[in-house]
Amino acid sequence: MNNNIYLLLGPEEGEKDLYIQKLIAGISKRSGAAPEIHRFYPFESSLVEILSVLRNGSLFASSRVVIMNDVEEITTAKDLKLLSEYAASPAAESTLLLLSSGFRVRSELEKLIPKANRVVFWELFENQKIGWIVNYFKQQGKQIDAQASAFLLDMVENNTKQLKAICEKLVLYFGRKERIRYEDIETLIYHSKEENVFTLFDRVIRRDLNASLAVLQKILLSREAEPVQLLSGLLFQFRKLTALKKLLDRGYQPGEACARLSIKGKRVQRVLQEGCRRYSRPELGSILMLIADVDVQLRSLKSGLHTLILEYFLYSVIVRGGRRILAD
Repeated sequence: MNNNIYLLLGPEEGEKDLYIQKLIAGISKRSGAAPEIHRFYPFESSLVEILSVLRNGSLFASSRVVIMNDVEEITTAKDLKLLSEYAASPAAESTLLLLSSGFRVRSELEKLIPKANRVVFWELFENQKIGWIVNYFKQQGKQIDAQASAFLLDMVENNTKQLKAICEKLVLYFGRKERIRYEDIETLIYHSKEENVFTLFDRVIRRDLNASLAVLQKILLSREAEPVQLLSGLLFQFRKLTALKKLLDRGYQPGEACARLSIKGKRVQRVLQEGCRRYSRPELGSILMLIADVDVQLRSLKSGLHTLILEYFLYSVIVRGGRRILAD
């Protein structure tokens, strides 16, 4: 069985990226030069095209690494057979990395990968993530308050790749400032001139369509986040909002409910409590289902349609509570 095929699963994208970097570094060392790297998604390229890249040599590099994302989408008998045939006779100078943020893929696909090459990157526990944040800033010669660290975990999707991205911005933004406080981060996220997924969610929570569309346009023009990444950030916030709404509907006091969900940032608590007042439980359920559908659309349709899809999504959420226009 081919040792140059890897299956990398799980939501901890930061650790997964480090693993891939080490693999590529090892390939570079063995071959004496950096490999040619190709990235694919199943909805963008056919498996025939991807396997062709693996098999065909390059004029510019002696080795190749093909990274294929969202491999949970590989489900047809035809595609599984093509992968099986490739695994039986792989290209010697090529490495294939099969990635998914989930924990399971088709068993036929999993069996093609040597057990030693199947790695699951589990999400860190909250105390581990707090430690990761503190250590990151320590390496940069800075300190971060406990409340500020907790605020970051409230705001950012639960993987170190997202944490690293926002921590890097904080380090650059605060320059020589040695200690970062909760108030510093809140000011940066909500009161700077840059728009982001958090300021967009804040407008969506208020059910202000015009302001939400304006923020969306600024984010897309600034390339602050790609459409799929932006939607993922909104999903993270709406899941948290839904969990809080359920506890409040069960009779919990706001402070008690936030404590049970480890929502510690005061600004985040206010935003989510406002969302609980403005959105009903059925609406939040519809919004979560709508996000899943829109995610598929963004991944399967051409990028030229992404802005229109997101604008329609915001209209459906804010005006119709997650109901699609054609649902009536």
